[in-house]
Amino acid sequence: MMDINDNSSVDLTSVDEELFGSGPVEIESYGEKKWTRKHLRDNLTVLIPDLTVYASITCLSVIGLYFLEVTVKNQKEWSYFPTTAFIALFIGNFFVPLYHSFVDVPDGYYYTPAYTFLLIIACYVFFGVPKNWIATMAGLLVSAVHVITVLFISYDTLDTDKKIKRVFSDSIYLVCFNGLGLYFRSLNELVQRKSFLDRRDCIVNTLQLKHEKEQEEQLMSSIIPAPLISKVKENYIQIQDAYLTSGKLLQDDSQKLLETHDNVTILFADIVNYTVMTKKLNINALLETLNELFGRFDDASDKLKVIRIKFLGDCYYCVSGLPPNPPENPAEACVDLGLKMINIIAKVRQEKDLTIDMRIGIHTGRIICGIIGKIKYQFDIWSKDVDIANKMESEGKPGKVHITNKTKELLEKPYDIVPTDKGETVAQFKQNELKTYLVSPMPEHPNTIPRNNHKVYEPEDSHIPAQPRPSLFRKNGMPPLNLAHLTSELPNIAEEPVSTLTLIESNNIDNDNERKAISNGDANGRRNTVYQRRASLRFRINEERRSTSDIKRRTAFMNSNFKRYMETTATVDDEMEKAINNMSFSKKDQYIKEKEISSLLIFRNKKNELAYVKLTDPMFKYYVLGQVGLLLCMYIIENLTLKRNTWWRPEIVISQAILIFVLLPSTWTYFLYLKYKTKFGETLPKNIIVRFLYRTSMYITQKFWARWLIYTVVYCLFVTCVLLEVLLCHLESNEKNDSLIAGHCLVPWSMTQACALTLIMTFLFLKIFIWIKLLYAVITTVAYGCCIVFFVNYIYRNSETFNPYLSPQAAHIMSVVFLTFTLHLIDRQTDYMNRLDFLWTNKLLEEKKKANEQQAVNTHMLINILPKHVAKIYLDVNNSSNELYYESHNNAAVMFASMIFDECYMENENSFLTMMNGYVTDIDTLINRKEFSKVEKIKIAKWTYMAACGLTIPTDKDTVAYEVETHHTSTPLDTLLNFASMMFKIFRAHNNSMTEVHLRIGICHGPIVAGVVGSKKPLYDIWGDAVNMASRMDSTGMLGKIQVLESTAEEIEKLGYECEERGVREVKGAGNQMTYFVKLDSNFDLVRRRYDASEE
Repeated sequence: MMDINDNSSVDLTSVDEELFGSGPVEIESYGEKKWTRKHLRDNLTVLIPDLTVYASITCLSVIGLYFLEVTVKNQKEWSYFPTTAFIALFIGNFFVPLYHSFVDVPDGYYYTPAYTFLLIIACYVFFGVPKNWIATMAGLLVSAVHVITVLFISYDTLDTDKKIKRVFSDSIYLVCFNGLGLYFRSLNELVQRKSFLDRRDCIVNTLQLKHEKEQEEQLMSSIIPAPLISKVKENYIQIQDAYLTSGKLLQDDSQKLLETHDNVTILFADIVNYTVMTKKLNINALLETLNELFGRFDDASDKLKVIRIKFLGDCYYCVSGLPPNPPENPAEACVDLGLKMINIIAKVRQEKDLTIDMRIGIHTGRIICGIIGKIKYQFDIWSKDVDIANKMESEGKPGKVHITNKTKELLEKPYDIVPTDKGETVAQFKQNELKTYLVSPMPEHPNTIPRNNHKVYEPEDSHIPAQPRPSLFRKNGMPPLNLAHLTSELPNIAEEPVSTLTLIESNNIDNDNERKAISNGDANGRRNTVYQRRASLRFRINEERRSTSDIKRRTAFMNSNFKRYMETTATVDDEMEKAINNMSFSKKDQYIKEKEISSLLIFRNKKNELAYVKLTDPMFKYYVLGQVGLLLCMYIIENLTLKRNTWWRPEIVISQAILIFVLLPSTWTYFLYLKYKTKFGETLPKNIIVRFLYRTSMYITQKFWARWLIYTVVYCLFVTCVLLEVLLCHLESNEKNDSLIAGHCLVPWSMTQACALTLIMTFLFLKIFIWIKLLYAVITTVAYGCCIVFFVNYIYRNSETFNPYLSPQAAHIMSVVFLTFTLHLIDRQTDYMNRLDFLWTNKLLEEKKKANEQQAVNTHMLINILPKHVAKIYLDVNNSSNELYYESHNNAAVMFASMIFDECYMENENSFLTMMNGYVTDIDTLINRKEFSKVEKIKIAKWTYMAACGLTIPTDKDTVAYEVETHHTSTPLDTLLNFASMMFKIFRAHNNSMTEVHLRIGICHGPIVAGVVGSKKPLYDIWGDAVNMASRMDSTGMLGKIQVLESTAEEIEKLGYECEERGVREVKGAGNQMTYFVKLDSNFDLVRRRYDASEE
């Protein structure tokens, strides 16, 4: 121990009085030391260890912070740094008091570890220890060593009873700090995990939004060219916005979705010997072949920038020259496409040993293109030049491209062109002063595709010339297709002797003798697994899937969606890694760089700041509960070490009572009532007090100012319990007017520990504004420091200190200052992460909103392309990409309704299309009615409206691997009859003196096959004998009548409606058939059948 003599000593009374004020304390208990440079110089050996330790810790801290910035920025690991830092700080904390306790310590001078509480917090928060148990063990190790140090060094001179009480008090304090460390660690981990998850959700939603947009554009582009996509979306959004704001639906403006384009080239192509192919191939081979053909056609048209409009049966037509990305020479693009189509079908002909070929017609001119109707959008083209291109195909030759002089004049490349005499022999060409030419393909390998292989054609094309088509979508001369071999493979579908593909008939009144038909029922080429659907109310898994092993072409639409899904899944991790790299984890980024969050931890956007402050805090009740335990620990720490035996502390008792009996019920009642009494908040408690507490706790959870008020009350209770004790002790000493015995009314380090618990309380409330917490903490620190300096310094200067030349008073003040600073750093980090999470959550909500809006548009487009259950299949990325899709319906009803008008209406094409759009929209509106929700619009071919009922499939399963049976309370035939009746009524209401359009309807019922036609551009279609017979009933029917076959008439009479016999009519593909008209009254209502008593 260091000797202190009178010559080198100085009376500390004057010094203390100068620094801290006078007080009745004995000098002997504090010791003497000389505050001179000479004294410090003579005793430099005492300071060297302290200076060395503190300098090392400072340097290590600076170096550690720098390297942490580097490692955080570069995402590198420095795993040995936490261990190195912990060991260095651990040694520095306990070495100084240990050293000074055994080497040259002044008499009566005792030392305690300086920053044990900071080291404990660092173990949990600052060292970045990855495992909770490691951090806990480190914190407990520091606590244990601290207890040992104070037991054998700091409290060495105390008697056993005091020593045990002081050690127990310190242990409680250290337990509180370990609990605080676990709390902050868990809180930071929770906030970070939530932030990362929110960020990931944000990224996923961003990618989902992008995917939805691409998906929508792909679906839209399957039927609508790019320029019209934005118009369709804008039109839909305007209608939705108007409905949400005014509750009224805007009328669609047909002119918005119609465009006129000049100098475009139109191509019509027809598969020759299509009927022979359907007879030769089984269903799987047929589907494979059609998918192969149409898929290759679509690929070729995409490469040549030719837009495919649609295909109806064996007719494929497209246009070139439309914006936004037209080819340099649209005419050459169409001719090249035609030649490629001939080459493609020649290869398929050789591979499949078929006798098919292509007949192609091309013309250049003006078109009107766009969309008509309200549902099932289909892009189409109309004009006189379109009819000419259609006629060019029907007048062409197999294996040749038939072009007009309008197209030939635009060709710059050399072609094998031969003139024809069609310009003189065909009235439509002669009337328009057109000359026609045949373009032959020039294969690069003549031996591979011989040009004279037409010799293998069946008599259909050798002896029966192609019939003329006076107008678009009218075709004749095509013998009926026999689909008996197709339907024979489908269970529960009756085998019919003749089952032809759909035929669309003429619409003009003047051409009844020249009805032309076009095949409409493409075999459904989708995937190599055929899904069958049959009648039932429930699903059962189809264990016997039939598949083809040699399908070479996948459905492009499903493939592209599956590819996008896989790319999205793979991209999320990469985007998350980029987001993590861009996050401002480093203190430099957080404190200096200002982005959305300023260095003061305030949002630059004031709206965000206000919204952040007003956030609900469901954890607030737990903070209040924690204060009960914290106040109890404070009570024990303050009173356990006192010499007096009384534990009565009214301020603490009152504070605890307020916490338990007022604040806890006010914050917990809402949560407990919902948890144990009811799951819903609508039922209020019946007891008045409980209801009041229920509403109060709910209000506190939701309102910031209420939480701030409670936080302030709790803070005042804690501060009162600390400062009041100090002031009462000061008053007691003044009353006695003598030196107080140490530990009589307070123990300095116990009071400092109580003040530290108050600071902990200040920062435990997570969602309270960070600067309010810091303000309260600073007020506490300043107030406690003032009490030490101005009131009880004579007591505190007798307590333990950190080193010989640091006064105990300063040690106490430094402890609370450093703790305030440390807790603010932790709170700052937590608040920063919370604010970052708030920004990400807002961004996530915005992107979810956009995604939902996009989803609404996307869904609208989907149901306007495919039925919902089919669309779900083609958007389900879990389905295999190698599957064909079709479905059979045993009890379906099909309707063809031709809109008949006078040809004079067509003189002004724009006004004509506007007029017809009104009629079509009226029909579409009917389908939106509840009673007709099961009616499915198939398409409009020319001006024939095609619909079916009985195709609805339950969609509460996520896969199509089921056989389905459906039973309806209202039969499909009954529903479709009533739908047709309503069509007559709305047409009568729509007609006026200026326009008059009439309906001619044919209906048939029976088994049909439905599926998706096309490769990159999926289109839903139906085919079967019932479809073809419905078309025949329309084409041979009469205006204002519904014509049906005898078998359908019998079913109608069973439904209770009356039919009248028309007589035997010749029906193409079926011979002479007895036909009936469904009886309608003057209001176009179905006439109920009258039953005679004899019929009972």
